[in-house]
Amino acid sequence: MTDPTEGTAVYAALAAAVTDVLESMFFVEAQGETHATPDDPAVAVEIHFEGDPPGRFQMRLAPKTAQAIAADFLGQDSTELVERQCEDVALELANMICGAVLSRLESSAYFRLGSPKIIEAAALSVESVMTTFTLETGNGRLTAAIQMERRTCHAPAQYAF
Repeated sequence: MTDPTEGTAVYAALAAAVTDVLESMFFVEAQGETHATPDDPAVAVEIHFEGDPPGRFQMRLAPKTAQAIAADFLGQDSTELVERQCEDVALELANMICGAVLSRLESSAYFRLGSPKIIEAAALSVESVMTTFTLETGNGRLTAAIQMERRTCHAPAQYAF
């Protein structure tokens, strides 16, 4: 039986993680929730993770958003940045958000995050099975999505001997 509140909890954790990481680590104030536009050009990142439960995290940023976030994070003028710097900051941003989501959802579980990878925006598979949150940053959109595999059974809270 599926817990009907599980999707709501994942969405809340994803939204909170995106907002908190952007504001505290990247000095970007969220302008409000919006809808994704998957046909726009984007810097796209994917992270696979192992743990209880395993899954994957994806993030897409409009190029202008990636550039503005990288400039703020690196303390440089956005016109001086090269594409690789924007990608490196996007990888770090995805890593931080993914870790923050997992910590909020499964604080007592151990996770091993794979290396974040830049992927083709067309390869993003923000499917109906993924929980998705899209945010307007003032410089464009950021979409984060997470899919966690379903547990087949829950571990007991205590062991009886």
